[in-house]
Parts: sequence; C-alpha cells; structure tokens
Amino acid sequence: MALLEYEPQQPLYHYCSPAGFEGILKSKVLWFHDLTQMNDPRELELGFEHFIGALTSVRHDEYQGHRGFFLSILAGKLAGLRESHQAFCCCFSLAGDELPLWGEYTGYSGLSIGFKPTAVKNIQARVQKADYLSDTTGKTYRAKVLDIAALYDPDGETHDERFWTNAAVAAFAAITALKHNSWAYEREIRMIHLQAKEAPGTSSTLVSAVDDDYEWTAPSKRIADRGEVSYLPFEFGRYRDGNDKHRRAIVKVTIGPKCPLTIDDVDNMLDANGYLGVDVVRSECRIR
Repeated sequence: MALLEYEPQQPLYHYCSPAGFEGILKSKVLWFHDLTQMNDPRELELGFEHFIGALTSVRHDEYQGHRGFFLSILAGKLAGLRESHQAFCCCFSLAGDELPLWGEYTGYSGLSIGFKPTAVKNIQARVQKADYLSDTTGKTYRAKVLDIAALYDPDGETHDERFWTNAAVAAFAAITALKHNSWAYEREIRMIHLQAKEAPGTSSTLVSAVDDDYEWTAPSKRIADRGEVSYLPFEFGRYRDGNDKHRRAIVKVTIGPKCPLTIDDVDNMLDANGYLGVDVVRSECRIR
C-alpha cells in the first residue's frame, strides 16, 4: 500500500512518448527510475544539503553538548543510508496540458495519461507533493528536525531501532520531496520507493515505518539519452476483480500538440488493452 504523505484528490498526469504510452497500456505498469539519474542532477543532493544544514543548526542552537549527541548519530546514519539505499521515483503532475511539460518530457509529440488517484494507492511507495526551494525552506527544514528531535527519549531510545527507523524515514521524506524552484511549473506529485542497493537478508524498505511485507527486487536497466538508468516496474490499478484491475485506472488522455496519433487511434489502443470510460482529448496548446 502507498503511504499517502499527500493524498491526491484529482487525476495525476504522467507525460510520455507515443511508444511509452503504448507500453504503459499493454504492460499495466509504471517505471520508477533512480532519483539520482533524473533530469535535474541536484535531485537528492539539494535535499541532503538543506536537511543536514538544518540538523546542524538545531544541534548548535537548541541541542547543544551531550544533549544533542543523538542528532550527530542521526546525521551519520543518514550518510550511511545515502550510500546503502537507492531511491526510485515516478513523476506525475497536477497539470495535464501544459506547454513546458509537453516540451520537456515529450518533445511536444507525446501524450499525458490522467490516472485516478485510486490507481496508484496499491503501489508500495510514498506519495509526495514536491516541495520547491524557497526563502522558507531553511525554516521548514528546521521545524522538521525539531519534530524528529522531540520524539527522542534520552533515557530509553539510544539503542531503540524503532526510533532510528522513524527518524530516518521522516528525514528521507523531507529530503526526497525537495526540488529546485526552477521546476516549480511542473506542479509535481511524486511517488518514491526506497530500497537497499543490495538484497537484504530479511525484508527491508524505508517506504514507511510500518512493518509491511516487502520483497526486494533487483532493478532493471535501460539506455536513455543520458546513459544507462535503473528502474523498477510497479503495477497500477485497484487490486480487485482479477486481471481487470486496470480497466478504470485511467480517466483521461490528452494528445500532445505535435503527437501524430488521432483521437480514434488512442481510443482504439485503449479499447484493445481493456480500458473503459477514458476521456480522450487533444491538447489546447499550440506550437510551430
């Protein structure tokens, strides 16, 4: 089950090429890519920089001396987790027909798929609304560190793995949500799946602090314009009704301004793959 840090109330739009669209319809899966291999090379780096900066500030100002030693331990644990774990991300937008998104993700010739929120709620990942860098980011991160620190019991939790797991989960959630404000036009909703880089001896994930059943999966590889990228596939759709769980997962498809496919083409592709009740429209955007 997804952990809904943000609970969407409207369709989540995923921009893709015509080939990607066909692949998604046929496979009924979404690819989650390694976050460090996404478009912006600052992914994760920006979040770690600001979270550790806030942690250091709180350590210096509110938790001085031995009283704040546990925050130094947390910083060390986060550095270790950064090396031992891998974050995979699938990106959506609240905007289904925006010219900058058509250009960035489809070369104006793709499509946007509007998924119902219920279609992704059974994917084991954290649903987040992207937090774009601003003048208040430092203050926001300090508040997050203070919230974590308030849960620490100096008399009983130094060796309590439950505290450290909860603290690491809260920290990683803040870290993975932060994006540079140059991407704010995307209005991004992201799903983040965290897992160890190496197969653990027992089930292990940092999606949440809940003891969910989880089977580690070796990432697949594909070649993209920026080189080899790692990804994990996750099925979408409501998990009921046997093999037809995907049939009402998509509520709308928008055909991009330069996409060669017609409305009839898209309708036929949806019908052939068992999707029902999908509104297919052409983009309102125009570009030469």
